Amino acid sequence: MEAGEDSDYHDNYTALPEIKAIIIGSKAEYKCTAANTILSHTDWKVGKEIVKSEMKQTTIQNRSVTLVMTPGWWRSFTLAESTKYIQMEIVHSLKHCPDPHAFLLVISLHKPFTDMHLKSLVEHMEIFGEQIWNHTIVLLMYDNTEQRNADSKQLIERAGKELDIVIKKCGNRVHVFNYTDSRGINVEKLFHEIERLVAEHQGQCFKIDSKLLEDMEEKRSTMEKQAKERENEVKTKMQSLKKCLTERSCGFPELRIVLMGGRFVGKTSVMNTILKIKQEFSNSKKCVMREGEVDKRKVILIDTPGWWPYASVKETSESVKQEIMSSVTMCSPGPHAVLLVLQSDVAFSEAQRRSVKEHMELLGQNVWKYCIVVFTRGDWRGTSTIEEHIESEGETLQMLINKCGNRYHIINNMQWDDGIQVRELMEKVEMMARGNTDLLTPVEAAMEETDSGWGSNWSDQDKLERGSLKLDPPNMHDDKVKKWLENIEIVSNYRTSSDFSQDILEDESR
Repeated sequence: MEAGEDSDYHDNYTALPEIKAIIIGSKAEYKCTAANTILSHTDWKVGKEIVKSEMKQTTIQNRSVTLVMTPGWWRSFTLAESTKYIQMEIVHSLKHCPDPHAFLLVISLHKPFTDMHLKSLVEHMEIFGEQIWNHTIVLLMYDNTEQRNADSKQLIERAGKELDIVIKKCGNRVHVFNYTDSRGINVEKLFHEIERLVAEHQGQCFKIDSKLLEDMEEKRSTMEKQAKERENEVKTKMQSLKKCLTERSCGFPELRIVLMGGRFVGKTSVMNTILKIKQEFSNSKKCVMREGEVDKRKVILIDTPGWWPYASVKETSESVKQEIMSSVTMCSPGPHAVLLVLQSDVAFSEAQRRSVKEHMELLGQNVWKYCIVVFTRGDWRGTSTIEEHIESEGETLQMLINKCGNRYHIINNMQWDDGIQVRELMEKVEMMARGNTDLLTPVEAAMEETDSGWGSNWSDQDKLERGSLKLDPPNMHDDKVKKWLENIEIVSNYRTSSDFSQDILEDESR
């Protein structure tokens, strides 16, 4: 029933002593605001990232009311681009609230609702099955600037045909909510709409395929167990290495680090967080070097140009590839570590894994011995751990992590004053570099044989420096390399709509 109609809400339904509803929608849709208004108090902190389904209960007008908040998805992303963890948690909401009376789908009107958003919404909603639409009420969120003296029907018409499709799929059950108005939602009217919805289904609530729920819960339980095991394994290894290396010698006087990763993953944010600077974000196709100090030690960072997340190395321009390869020579005699930067709030596909592998190996096959995976947007992880993300994503991401010797770290780029996360990252870099001390790459061995300046009279510090990576240059006469370096900038299977790019750019600062 469309908002604004003066229909009689007291026909063909029975008042329910208990109301159970699940709040669902993409990120930044004012879901917490809507839920707090329904409950008449601030149970959910507005602006806090919800990554686990959360349940709140209260009593309103002699009714027991249960609301479950689900994690949101990026509004432009397909289901395949949302992390497996988020998908699990959305379905897990039914464990908190079995047989809900209704789903409350929250959509804000402060941004355009396009065909891309429609596709994303439909895919995420239908995690529960197509029958979900028969049990859904739309809550449209707007503010005074969007109203402009329009009534609710006019607001819906302004939103466009894509939103109209959603409303029709939900049987025209829609409420319009001014989130800047202290009066908020007409809660009683909403409750009556839920009761009417239940009456339409002869008192039946929403039920999901029990096998689907069981399978998802089993995956979730296995993921949590494996995540804890991985976390404990890494902690034990770190403690052992710390003790061993502390007994052996002092640390490096300086650390040289190269940052690599696709476009918009947050490499510059990592640099800013480590050095506590405010380097402007840009899509530069040149390497950028910055120096700073961390715990009284000099740190040199090289930020390399990024590649499109799904692009093969053949589809990356020659200039970008040359810049990536030159990054190693910019911090002579070579970097101690290569930080591979990935986002923690986006799914990691097989296409991305292949892209990462090809671009990383521009620095040679031995690059993985010097690599640590750094996940950005730790603030979007909420109360979940990075190990849960790694385990839930499955073999594709786990293969990459294992290729890097199970070395990984997560950065919250919004907490500049948190020196612990940077200190721990530098410790991981140093321990890895020391572990590489006695390993010679083929290039290092060749240099030792042909250049008397290498390896002849090394000091102890020189020997430590042997743990740094040297560039393994490609054979420029190889046919594959010649094709490799063709100036092709075609990026296949990658969406570059202005809306998608803007959504990502808005969050690059994270």
